Amino acid sequence: MTIKAKAKYVFLTILPYIILYFLLQSALAMNTNHNLTTDLDKLIPFVPEFIWIYHSMIPIFILTTVILIEKKPVFFTAIASIIFASIIMLLFYTFFPAFYPRDVHTEASISGFLVEVTRSIDGSNNTFPSGHVTFAWLLVFFIGLSSFAQKYKWIQFVYIIWALLISVSTLVLKQHFVVDVFSGATLAILCYFLGKRFVFERMLVTN
Repeated sequence: MTIKAKAKYVFLTILPYIILYFLLQSALAMNTNHNLTTDLDKLIPFVPEFIWIYHSMIPIFILTTVILIEKKPVFFTAIASIIFASIIMLLFYTFFPAFYPRDVHTEASISGFLVEVTRSIDGSNNTFPSGHVTFAWLLVFFIGLSSFAQKYKWIQFVYIIWALLISVSTLVLKQHFVVDVFSGATLAILCYFLGKRFVFERMLVTN
């Protein structure tokens, strides 16, 4: 598949999720009443410098899906898994809207400023499960199936480290609860196997 064709599929896959995410966030903001804070969440420090890792999601998501995943069965399985995850997350955001009480003030720095900008765009509700964590771990699984990973076996290890850092960033930036991280990783595993079961295996048979 060409990069242009893959970019079109990725765009048409992720755009509806983004639109519905922000529509739900706006519509349900006044009705959000699920606070999932635990004692462990209270112990986690606020580290604004992790905002740079947090925002690495979009470029790495595009790089992975549009360029590094070359095999057609793997690409369409990834697309299907992303759609499965998006639907499930949107259902949770609709019927179980959790919010993170943002009572931590940022410092006067470039990182702190970027955190404030991020918060002004992305509200404190719709936290469960974490979309950042879900998509990061899906990328880990699918880069492992790519021909790029077969050639450069170290790449999946790099992605695992990156996904762990993304997971940590959601916590130390006070964007997500601990349960959001674990639920996001669990959702990624579920949607990965759903994609393999209903798309990947069937495409291998037909090809």
